[in-house]
Amino acid sequence: MKRIFILALTGIMGIMGAQAQFGDWGVRAGAGMATISDDLSTKSPIFGASVGGYIDLTFTKTQSVAGQFVYLESGLNLNRRGSTFHEVLENESTMSVRDGYYHAYYLQLPILVGFRLELPVRSAGHVVGIVAGPAVSVGLFGRCKDRLVTPSNPSPMANYDHDVTGTKADRQVFNHLKRFDVSAIVGFTYQFGRLNAMLYLDHGFLATSTEPDILRIITQSMMGGDQGLRTDIPNGNNTAIMLSIGYALGNFND
Repeated sequence: MKRIFILALTGIMGIMGAQAQFGDWGVRAGAGMATISDDLSTKSPIFGASVGGYIDLTFTKTQSVAGQFVYLESGLNLNRRGSTFHEVLENESTMSVRDGYYHAYYLQLPILVGFRLELPVRSAGHVVGIVAGPAVSVGLFGRCKDRLVTPSNPSPMANYDHDVTGTKADRQVFNHLKRFDVSAIVGFTYQFGRLNAMLYLDHGFLATSTEPDILRIITQSMMGGDQGLRTDIPNGNNTAIMLSIGYALGNFND
């Protein structure tokens, strides 16, 4: 993943030298569904949200045909990610139930390559396109509820509630999740005048936690493998499907 990211940055830096110019800049806000994918504990998504600003880099002054349609976009976004989770752990006569949620807020820097084309319709100004590229996110703050109940075992290790009786540190989400993430964004765009919209998928490549996924270990062990002895099976990845609406506050060429 690091190699892909470095190659993408190198390519972008090369393109920037080809008579690039700043274009639109503005604000954007969105909402959608966020979850931790590939995690067997995940029960349902949470409300995902995003707010931030963006800036375009265009190549319309170049002599190439591609320069009329290709652009770069970056900015800064504050994203809400996480999920709810639920586990039922059974070991002979002992059963434990664990549930809760992660609500995490990240500062994200995307670097997207876009292709846009004005629709050949009677009313001019309708522009559609696609965008794709990497993004780097750093966790800022959040909250975690983590509750485990084992009726047949009175041990505090088998019965806890970080949301009610835990310390403030127990409830800080980045004491449970990794703070850094690298993701890929792929989406469709629409623009008319100063308004623009983007429907996109944001999928992280780094496991949210270094803790082993307990349900995955149990499942693989029951299937006859030796995975029950492993402790390096990670939890899932941040994933979100979002719809954002933006407004261009200005253009550097005006």
